Amino acid sequence: MLSIMSEKPDAASEQAAIDEVVDRLIAKRPTVNQAYIRELVQREYETLQTAKLRDYIPVLVEHMVKQDLKDEKSKRDANLI
Repeated sequence: MLSIMSEKPDAASEQAAIDEVVDRLIAKRPTVNQAYIRELVQREYETLQTAKLRDYIPVLVEHMVKQDLKDEKSKRDANLI
């Protein structure tokens, strides 16, 4: 029988998922410094440390970092005009 309630992810599996987020972002944005991407991921991950529902943390972190990178690009582009 399929359970509607999922188990809370353990810290190791959550960290593994965050590491996969880093790898995906680096692969999608090869021109962005890898250390900078790691820094952004860590910063956004830390903002969600008190979240009670942990299942979506990696997805949220990835979305937040993509938005950060998009916002920074927009600011750079605006300064070039």
